[in-house]
Amino acid sequence: MPAPRPSQSAEAARAAAAQAEFNEKKWVWVPDDKDGYLAGWVVKEEDDMGEVVMAAGGEVIPCPLNSPYPL
Repeated sequence: MPAPRPSQSAEAARAAAAQAEFNEKKWVWVPDDKDGYLAGWVVKEEDDMGEVVMAAGGEVIPCPLNSPYPL
């Protein structure tokens, strides 16, 4: 069986790196008045409040930790 082409293994490495980056974050759904729920990840947790980076746009918002739902 022939060895995979370099472009295939490079693409597999990029896909693995993207998956690892996704897995290292605590992803949540954040309620939004306009769009229902938006995806984001928790960057800070203190007591019952936290900060969430919104996936669309990168805005950091304060959020009660009982408000977001696990993704």
